[in-house]
Amino acid sequence: MRRLVPFVFGMLFLAGCATQQDLNAVKWEVDALKTRVAKAEDRLKEKERLTEQGLGNQAQLLAQYHELKEQVASLQGGMEETKASTKGTVKEDRLAALEREVMDLKALVETQKEPPRSLYETGLEKYRAGRYAEAMADLKSYLDAGPDPALADDAQFWIGESLYSMEKYEDALLQYDMVAKRYSKGDKVPDALLKEGMAFHKTGDSQTGNLVLQRLIQGYPATEAAAKAKKIVKDGLPRE
Repeated sequence: MRRLVPFVFGMLFLAGCATQQDLNAVKWEVDALKTRVAKAEDRLKEKERLTEQGLGNQAQLLAQYHELKEQVASLQGGMEETKASTKGTVKEDRLAALEREVMDLKALVETQKEPPRSLYETGLEKYRAGRYAEAMADLKSYLDAGPDPALADDAQFWIGESLYSMEKYEDALLQYDMVAKRYSKGDKVPDALLKEGMAFHKTGDSQTGNLVLQRLIQGYPATEAAAKAKKIVKDGLPRE
């Protein structure tokens, strides 16, 4: 950015063939681009600070990364417009210094890696891809490492879902029961009770399964999980 100040004055000095109005227009456009470059640099420095200190959540860092890429693309577009508007009054090479500033910023942004995803995110992705054992490993590591309190019940639930998908129903129902007891105020409790009841049905213990489902129906009557539980109690598990 320090190179931009002498560049602007140098450009005004060399542009003797241009009218004062032309020069003022160019200076205004260059100043505008300088401001945008400075703002982009400030955003990048803030991203680096957050990354180094481990502050901020992953979604925020990722959004900043993509925003910076868009900012650089916009700056490049501004450069092209400035060249076109000054053609015939100021030679293009007089904008070379500013263009180098933009290119330096672009190179700096491109070297930044996207923030790493958490073990919760990778675990959920692996579950959706059908890689249940790998998903469980990531989710358990996430819980062991001190999870975000808002996601702890979700991680426990998806461990149960991984086991259920692997047809390890007895292990799965224990995980679902843990969600209901350990995270009793969380929003995953209705789903956990539903799947716990279903897991009991899968093991052949429909009586206990229905007791769990009745608990869900009575405790969370307005939920979608409760509606599914009523149907299972009445008709049994749906055929898969």
